[in-house]
Order: sequence, then C-alpha cells, then structure tokens
Amino acid sequence: MCQKNILIVSGGTGGHIYPGIVLAKEFRDSGYEPIFFISDNVISRQILEKSGFKYIISNVVVAPQRISVSFISFFIKTLLVFLKALRQIVILKPLVVVGTGGYITVPVLFASKILHKKIFIHEQNAVPGKANILLNRIAIKTFISFRSLKKKFKNRNVLFVGCPIREDILYVSKEKAIKTLNLNRDLFTILIFGGSLGSSKLNQVTCQAFLELFYNDKTQILHVTGFRDYVYIKRQVKEYENYRVYEYMHDIEYAYAASDIVICRSGAGTVFELKVLNKPAILVPYSYATDEHQYWNAKEIESEGKVIIIEEKYFTSMNLKEAISELKSNIKNIEINMTKNANILAQKLIFEEIMKCIKF
Repeated sequence: MCQKNILIVSGGTGGHIYPGIVLAKEFRDSGYEPIFFISDNVISRQILEKSGFKYIISNVVVAPQRISVSFISFFIKTLLVFLKALRQIVILKPLVVVGTGGYITVPVLFASKILHKKIFIHEQNAVPGKANILLNRIAIKTFISFRSLKKKFKNRNVLFVGCPIREDILYVSKEKAIKTLNLNRDLFTILIFGGSLGSSKLNQVTCQAFLELFYNDKTQILHVTGFRDYVYIKRQVKEYENYRVYEYMHDIEYAYAASDIVICRSGAGTVFELKVLNKPAILVPYSYATDEHQYWNAKEIESEGKVIIIEEKYFTSMNLKEAISELKSNIKNIEINMTKNANILAQKLIFEEIMKCIKF
C-alpha cells in the first residue's frame, strides 16, 4: 500500500465532492495518492468513478433536529461509520485527512484525531455547517470560501482561500460547446439545473415557464433535472426540439459555455463557478438549506444587472419570466469575460495557499 495516501472525506452532494476532487488532483499531481471516504449514493459514486479516484463508501444519516426514537438509529449508524473509519485509517495510514463537508466528516475526522492524524477542513458556504463548526476545534486549519466566515469561527485556525472549483469549466469556448452539444448558435440559450440531486420545484416551475415562452421559438433550453424528475420533464417537452433534457451532466462545462444565462440553486460550488465565469444568473436558493446558507451564498455574488435572486416562496413561472426579461435586457451591458482572467489567477492562488498550509 502506498505510504503517501491522502484521505478526503466528503458528504453526499456534488457541492462537497467536487471541491474534494479539485484538491485530489493537486495532491495526485504532487505525487500523493488521494482516496475518498464518502456517503453512499448513486451520484457520488458516479462522480468519483468518472474522476478515476479510489473511494470508500459508508452509510450515514442526517442528525435528527430533536431527541426522538430516530436518534437511536442515527447514533448506531454514526458509530458504525466511526468504527469503519478507524479500521480504514489504520490500513491506509494517510499522511493527512481533509474534510470537505457533510455529516460523514464528523465520525471520520474524530476517528482520525484519535489516531493522531493531521486534520484539515474546508467550508464552502457563507454560513458554516454545524459539522465544520465542531470539527474546527480539532483541525489544524480550517479553509474558508468567504472572508465573512472568519468571525463565525472566531478566527480559530482559519484561513480565507476561496472555493476550489472544477478547472474544466474555465477553458471551453462557446463555439466548441455549441458544436459539441449540437446547438443552434442563433438561439438564446438558457441552462437550468438544481444541483447534483436535482430540485422538483425548480424543475416544475422552469418547465412551465418555458413552455409558455416557446410561442416565439427563439430560445433553446438545456435542463438538467436530476434522476427523480427526468422522465416527467422529458414527457412534458417531448414536442420541442430545442428543449434538451438531461438526467445529469458530468461535462457541465459545455453547458456553462454555451449558455447565455443560468437558472439554478445557489450551493457554494455553483456560486463560485458563476463568479469565475462572470455568468448572468437567476438564483433560487433552497429554502430548507441549513441556516439559509444558500440564500447567503447567493447574496455574496449579487450585483446590479448580473444576478437576480428569487426566494423559493416567490418562485413562480410569472416571476421567473419577468426575471428572465430583466436579465436579458441587461446582458448587453455585461462584460461576460471582464474578470475571468483575474478569477483564474485567484483560483491558482487557492491551491498555492492550501499546499503551503499542509506540511507533511
């Protein structure tokens, strides 16, 4: 077994997995062997299988909000994850353990602490998760995506670095994307997605709004639904050639590059991708996100004319159509590539700062 292992612990969504993959590529390029410890779900496995990294899976459940019978199940499953993590850490002998968020990080990183491993965590969101607030106490360093988070952690071993994002999204031209996706270059293009797991509310409202807009046939849609709503949305738009429906897009960089505007949730990874691309967007924060962190993520990049936030309780087809009209009218005044090079430079600095802090 390689003695230069790095263990990366990630929760069950793309928002936690993708920053881990970006860091894993840096570690691999530097001669280390990154191995993931993840929550067991289809999307996480698909993402990691495509990336080529080794991974360990374990079942984990969300902590109950109050003491109840479900707390017993939560405790037992968490204990089992803890014991599995102890065994795997003894076998792998990782030089360092990096947590990128999610409930699974708590038992795994506490197991790492017991075995005297160096622990680092990265908080992507504008409001820190309860897991990372707890783990900050045992981590050597907590990396944060937003400067405002320093006061949330009371400046305890905290370093602002930004959010690692997929480098693939930076280098695809619009011309290449249109050709790859076989799109009509003369039509206004809108990308819709609700995160790695999808969003039924986002899917249904956007589908309804765009069916009403198709009377002029001047728009083409790229709609990534997630697995739950894929068949339903596909049936709704089967008559429209320019309404493309995808269950999931591993190569979403092409959809980003081809799109004129994006309609999506506001997970931290998505927010930073939009920021780096300087892409006009309509953000619909997930209303049940812990501590409304998606809303505060969206507020971090809100600026006049480029980003419109619609809270989920106000998200209707009428409000969406009005927001699209407003954003389209302002696009002429937006320099889409104005800050792209500066943001690419900032992205490189993120990795440099992380590598400086991780001493083996």
